[in-house]
Amino acid sequence: MENCITTTATIIGPYSDIFQATLPNGKVTLAHLSREMSGSHDRIKPGMIVRVELTPYDFDVARIVAIEAG
Repeated sequence: MENCITTTATIIGPYSDIFQATLPNGKVTLAHLSREMSGSHDRIKPGMIVRVELTPYDFDVARIVAIEAG
């Protein structure tokens, strides 16, 4: 994604196809899996740290691009 912001987020809980996550600044966002991560839906659990990409214009929606180690 061009001009994206990459940061980490903590998964709060799943919805049907998306996840609720908290950004480092405390903002709650909805995060969906990137195309590359689409097979990892069952691996993502509440409390996990994931790497997300956000557009600088809308912090309400994020894209999960990786699961962080740890």
